[in-house]
Amino acid sequence: MFRTIAALTLLCIAVPAIAQEPASVDLSAEAVFLTDYRFRGVSRSDEDPAGQAALTLSHGSGVYAGLRATTLKGTESFRARDPGFGDLGDAEFDLYAGWRTNLGGGFDLDAGLTYYVFAGGEGATDYVEPYASLGYLIGPVTLSAGARYAPAQRATGDEDMLYLFGQVEVAVPFRPWSFTAQAGHQDWGAYGSYWIWSLGADYHVQIEGIPATYLGLRYIDTDLAAPGADAGLAASLTVRF
Repeated sequence: MFRTIAALTLLCIAVPAIAQEPASVDLSAEAVFLTDYRFRGVSRSDEDPAGQAALTLSHGSGVYAGLRATTLKGTESFRARDPGFGDLGDAEFDLYAGWRTNLGGGFDLDAGLTYYVFAGGEGATDYVEPYASLGYLIGPVTLSAGARYAPAQRATGDEDMLYLFGQVEVAVPFRPWSFTAQAGHQDWGAYGSYWIWSLGADYHVQIEGIPATYLGLRYIDTDLAAPGADAGLAASLTVRF
């Protein structure tokens, strides 16, 4: 049932506005190499390297839709919290659609829905998760806060999941550097809750004739006692087209 709801919701969000003015649709792509794929502080690559790629269609009205694919490995942390959960498989596909708009006064709103699909996953692993966030830009500083809420589904053990987060990003004026600090809290009903926090830096590699390329480094930690949730550094190489 949730698969049908997710598919219909994604279509309802993305199709109407995109169909009105096809000429204003932009396609963007991204390829990322990660030394460790952390999802809300927990490694889904067994603390080993992972690859990620994404395609996004964006309309002038603010509506967007896309797909992100990430390689997985040794996703035992999901099962460690309850033996009834199956392994997540070899790849994660995030289908997403939403609407982003400028509210004025430096504020912007982003709201939508993500449908997580796991190739080769054992048992019920796919689930849907609506989200919303509010951002505020003041000079080189961007402040953002939001929530992602997954209603009770088979893949979540029939428990609601609520993730709250806040982030501060500072872009150094006239320099290729930016820095971020993020904190979040995941509440998974009967399966408990935990905090996530991270500090990161990104460097924009500016080479003529080469697409936008970024080198990143993150320190990530949680207070969750589970495999792959300990403190660690994760580096990334991102190329955007």
